[in-house]
Amino acid sequence: MQSPPQTNGQQPVLWSAAGKWSIILLGLSIVCLLIFRSTEQIDIFVSDLFFTEKPCADSVEGTRCGRFLRKFQPEWQFVRQAGHNLPLILMVATALHLTWLLTYNSNKVRDRLYPPLVAIISALVGPLFVVNLVLKEYWGRPRPAQTQFFGGDNPYVAPGEISSFCESNCSFVSGEAAAAFWMLSMVFYFKVALRFRFVALTTLVAGAIAMLRVVFGRHYISDVVMAGLLMVLIIAFTVWLLQTSRATRWIEALHQSSLKNGFGQQKNKN
Repeated sequence: MQSPPQTNGQQPVLWSAAGKWSIILLGLSIVCLLIFRSTEQIDIFVSDLFFTEKPCADSVEGTRCGRFLRKFQPEWQFVRQAGHNLPLILMVATALHLTWLLTYNSNKVRDRLYPPLVAIISALVGPLFVVNLVLKEYWGRPRPAQTQFFGGDNPYVAPGEISSFCESNCSFVSGEAAAAFWMLSMVFYFKVALRFRFVALTTLVAGAIAMLRVVFGRHYISDVVMAGLLMVLIIAFTVWLLQTSRATRWIEALHQSSLKNGFGQQKNKN
């Protein structure tokens, strides 16, 4: 397996270690899922920190009344909306950047295709397909506010367990958390020396965006943790996939096609 070619002579560690990272992240995801499944008190405890209980009009055994108040406060809604929009803006910008590279860019260097390809493929596979079209639609986990312990009608369902208590757009896993951690895929836009700082800062921002979903009672802590791990795993796998010989040939063909059909002309180097 060959690594993506580099024009600056540097071989980023994350490129060459993508396969190892994929295996490590897969194992870590399985371990975390098993921990959450065996210890439901983690989910209940964290969500309960943000739940305001009130007396029930009609007392039903096993049911608590109340709500997650921060969900209804304008300042918290503003922060949530900003966190929701940020990954979407970056996704659109990345798609526009790839389009520009393939059409109007006058300096058509093949290696410049890798950063936007990693980001776009990760976005399509992760937040769009695996998270929103598969897990959230078919796993049926009720959201915290829909469960009896937090004022709803449904029982608690362990993460990863398929149930019929939720029909669509369910709790496992968090779509906004997955989109937030998708921003880590843009690490390859930065020089090697700056990548650790970018990963650290982006992880903090993504974690804060994801945690708001727990604060609002829309997701359990397991939903956002598993979404983050799943998204980083998909990014690592995408990087590994783009190192294969078949992907390298496809990217080279894409590059050559852009040279022939794009509006820009490759600069002559004297």
